[in-house]
Amino acid sequence: MTSITPRPVGDHGDRHPMSIVAYLLVLFIIPSLGLAVAFFAQGQASAAGGAAIAGVLSLLGAAAIYSTMARRLDHSPLIPDSSSAEKARYLVEYRH
Repeated sequence: MTSITPRPVGDHGDRHPMSIVAYLLVLFIIPSLGLAVAFFAQGQASAAGGAAIAGVLSLLGAAAIYSTMARRLDHSPLIPDSSSAEKARYLVEYRH
């Protein structure tokens, strides 16, 4: 159940700002590796290498952000609600 009470000014809701950055890095992987393939097909190896390196760096950056957030926040940054009330509700609903 959601709460109607206003959130504190510094509260970002269910999202951490760095998870948004990591998400954008994940989105950048697809076009960068697609460009790498297209550049290789055109015979432009240096441009293809640059695009491939950009894709790999995006992947590593997103993985580093997500793993750091998981350690510091003590929950997965991909799962937004990690409150104790939500955990209790989940255990009641799905415990077998």
